Amino acid sequence: MHAPIEVISGVTRLPGFRNHYDAVIDTMCVPQTARLIELLQPNAAAGIGFDDTLHVYDHPVSLETWRSWSDERRTACDCFADVIRAWRSGDEYVGTVPVLYVSEAARRWAAGWLNVGNPAQAPLVAINPGAGSPMKRWPLDRYLELGSNLEARGFRSLFIFGPKESALQAQAAPYIAGLNALTYSSPDSRIQNVAALLQQCSLTVSNDCAVMHISAAVGTRTLAIFGPSISKIWFPYNQPWNRVVEREAACRKNCFDGCAEFHCLTDISVEAVLTQAKLMLASQ
Repeated sequence: MHAPIEVISGVTRLPGFRNHYDAVIDTMCVPQTARLIELLQPNAAAGIGFDDTLHVYDHPVSLETWRSWSDERRTACDCFADVIRAWRSGDEYVGTVPVLYVSEAARRWAAGWLNVGNPAQAPLVAINPGAGSPMKRWPLDRYLELGSNLEARGFRSLFIFGPKESALQAQAAPYIAGLNALTYSSPDSRIQNVAALLQQCSLTVSNDCAVMHISAAVGTRTLAIFGPSISKIWFPYNQPWNRVVEREAACRKNCFDGCAEFHCLTDISVEAVLTQAKLMLASQ
């Protein structure tokens, strides 16, 4: 017989539910994150948010404040430290390298998936041509050319597509079929399987997006291609084995909604990315 459910402050809980979270710290709190915070009810919640989500924070930081911090070309981790200090006055915070735990179940799944798709165990390079915002995407044809160049050097490409990138995947599919490449299409926003696959790769080449962060957090060498966003803020992975390729277009610092030309991305050549990739692969 199931225990009765009780509702506390609009949150459904089982009797005896114990709060396991001292704090939730987040940036850019969207409605989904706001609902998660309301569900978990941590002892404290601090972070950056939009006007309609700031109410879930005990210690909110406005977008204007966040932008003033990042104007000094500090990293996202630096800004997180400021959020923590605002929440725990007097506490010192020392940033650490982000680490993502990959479950044993996900590792076993990835090993099985690769045993079927890559039985010869060719060295893999993950290629992530998508991004949440189209304005952050390096041109697809250049990713395909990059994959072809890596194949000629003995590496097999693993193209990764997110759950909202079916159109991009369909566009790439005929060309990927011509390569000796693998394709993984994530069915949802859960990241464990993606993380486990990335952990088996020698290198990840990605736009500025979630896959980039996941790759760096599981310890895979990560080559990030940045467009309008600034790597000094959003790529706080300063280990010597991670690198960034970006170009300073004249309009880049004022780009909020994208543009028709995307010089910050189209000015990045395949050769520039391939040069960095070869250096990263050779240094392993």
